[in-house]
Amino acid sequence: MNGPLASGGRMAGEERKLSILRAAVSLFSRRGFRGATTKEIAQASGISEAMVFRHFATKEELFAAILDHKACAEGLEDPCELVADAVRRKDDRAVFETLALTALQHHEKDTEFMRLLLHAALEGHQLTQMFWDKYMLRIYEFLSGYIRERQRDGAFRNIEPRVVVRALIGMTMHHSLNNSLWDPARRLLNITNERAAREFTEILLKGIINAPKQSKVTRRAATITRAPRKRRSKRDDLP
Repeated sequence: MNGPLASGGRMAGEERKLSILRAAVSLFSRRGFRGATTKEIAQASGISEAMVFRHFATKEELFAAILDHKACAEGLEDPCELVADAVRRKDDRAVFETLALTALQHHEKDTEFMRLLLHAALEGHQLTQMFWDKYMLRIYEFLSGYIRERQRDGAFRNIEPRVVVRALIGMTMHHSLNNSLWDPARRLLNITNERAAREFTEILLKGIINAPKQSKVTRRAATITRAPRKRRSKRDDLP
């Protein structure tokens, strides 16, 4: 009898923990970290404030749990694993387009988390650095490594890899912020995530792919076929 009761107690505990996390994310995303208290989180979860601290002894534990909850409980795939096969094939378009589309779909699905991160950044909250260290830094390192490899292959121009990564993230983030915060009616631009990812990738690749070098024969042929310039005569200078 002790087994089922213990099991039921653990299940109730996990449900309670999830309830606290959902309430915390909801309150923080709407009111910021300074505008929400643990007492309000407890009230929104239907439990006592003491119970909140039983599950999360410190604020750091709560913030770390929020990140884990969003990454794991929501069933998000690791973006690096998502494009691992395309990286092995050196399929540049698939790498960038898949990452862009994944980000756009996640932003559209979870605007609440986007708002929470914006509040954290504006308030100088530690969650910003925790998110950066745990997720963004890994994406920068992973994608920069791939870009460097393609530069060594001669496929990409010699551009700072992290500038390229920032360009991709910048396009997707700005697009998502427009759609969720500034222009939710999409009066300025109304396209699917698939099209946005495809066209952002096209813009990016146009800027970083190395143009194939022309051979001497090709350059000579281009010189021969170029239209001759008209010679200037003295009459051209007359009024």
